[in-house]
Amino acid sequence: MRTCGVCGTENPDDARFCSNCGSELGDVCANCSAPLPEAAAFCPSCGAAVSDQVTEERRFLTVLFADIAGFTAGADEADPEDVQARLTPYHRRLRQEIERYDGTVEKLMGDGVMAVFGVPTAHEDDPERAVRVALRIQAAVDELNEEHEGLGLAVRIGVNTGEAVVNTGEAVVNTGEAVVNTGEAVVTTGGRGG
Repeated sequence: MRTCGVCGTENPDDARFCSNCGSELGDVCANCSAPLPEAAAFCPSCGAAVSDQVTEERRFLTVLFADIAGFTAGADEADPEDVQARLTPYHRRLRQEIERYDGTVEKLMGDGVMAVFGVPTAHEDDPERAVRVALRIQAAVDELNEEHEGLGLAVRIGVNTGEAVVNTGEAVVNTGEAVVNTGEAVVTTGGRGG
């Protein structure tokens, strides 16, 4: 869909003029929504680099969501530094396992970790990679419990595959924009967060 820079109406990708106001459709700046001249390197309105624009596209991806069973109840009355001390090795290990299989850590939300497979690079075996990571996470949590006496973590993991709208482009890396916007695979896996 192409958004009209004048009135904000969504138009089909192949439209040359807005169906609502008749304005000529061109590219718009992802930062300020100003129309971009053809072949512009920078937005004339706000100065944002056009190559750094965030673009959206529909992708087939796999989402993994993991959280610690009973964590919220145990953390409610705990000292924040103690909670952080429990979470740090957990987050570190999960990130290692996810990145080992070319997954991307999308969000860390307290004890919840959401990862995506298929963004930014898609592999034909992304669902299998996510399941392998889920199994590795189970083993990693067991190892953490052995390494850190009294840690006592038990993790729950969900994996789902489907279509989602994702942000792409260099600005995703540069600005920390969320990679995944929406999609059934995200919602049903438990990665709503926010």
